[in-house]
Amino acid sequence: MDIRSIVYQILFAVFFAIGSASFVWSQNGAGSAIALSDVKTLEELAQVGGQLFEGKGQCTQCHSLQGASSDKGPTLDGVGAKLTREFLHESLVKPDAYVYLDFTRVPPAPYAAPMPPTSLAEGEILAVIAYLQQSSGQPVSIELSELK
Repeated sequence: MDIRSIVYQILFAVFFAIGSASFVWSQNGAGSAIALSDVKTLEELAQVGGQLFEGKGQCTQCHSLQGASSDKGPTLDGVGAKLTREFLHESLVKPDAYVYLDFTRVPPAPYAAPMPPTSLAEGEILAVIAYLQQSSGQPVSIELSELK
């Protein structure tokens, strides 16, 4: 199995729990709720994505951004630097496009919880991608004009 297959398998589990509502709310630094449509900076966009990842998206039920993988899904530490925006997007909208295996097992086996397709709106998907990129120390490749 080549490295590309391994990456695809990891991403399959990446967005397992991002199957939630289409309107996202987040908290800015002052603690007041902001709508995705009110985002003014890439920092705010990544913040909204983080709220989705940690809250409504329920991604943390199977994934972490730091630490060890679980039997449900791999760690996503650095995934925003390792994978393209397009690949991350496809992993959210077509999670079954690739078969992801847990290579910590011998022999490698699928993760216990396959990732379902997302019900997030396009802007919400972009916010999660922005969060994954920023949390990996990468510049956010999403343009705010794409949220309109």
